[in-house]
Amino acid sequence: MNFQEKMLENTADFRARAAALANVAVTTARTRAEGAAKRVDALKGSFAALTVAGRELSKVARRHAARFVKENSTLAVSAGKDVSALARNTYATLTQRAAPKKARKVSATRKRVTRKAA
Repeated sequence: MNFQEKMLENTADFRARAAALANVAVTTARTRAEGAAKRVDALKGSFAALTVAGRELSKVARRHAARFVKENSTLAVSAGKDVSALARNTYATLTQRAAPKKARKVSATRKRVTRKAA
């Protein structure tokens, strides 16, 4: 067997190994894709159920919120008036507050206390 025959034989062997590796990779990828598709199908049902439940919850919340506002609108208006009055009084109190007195000046002749070294 000369060098050229060995090269052809090794090349054929490498091609066979590469083809086998490619087949395994494709098979593995296909299996994983099928598993992912099954999981997506299972999640589609759950997502649809959650979407329907969300719509129903929104309807119920709207209906009860409208009823609550209708029945308690006078209460809400009076609470708003009370909060507005409180805010006005607080603002008036804050704006009429006198300016704080200025701090005393410390004389320049004051000596600093030195720390004793331990």
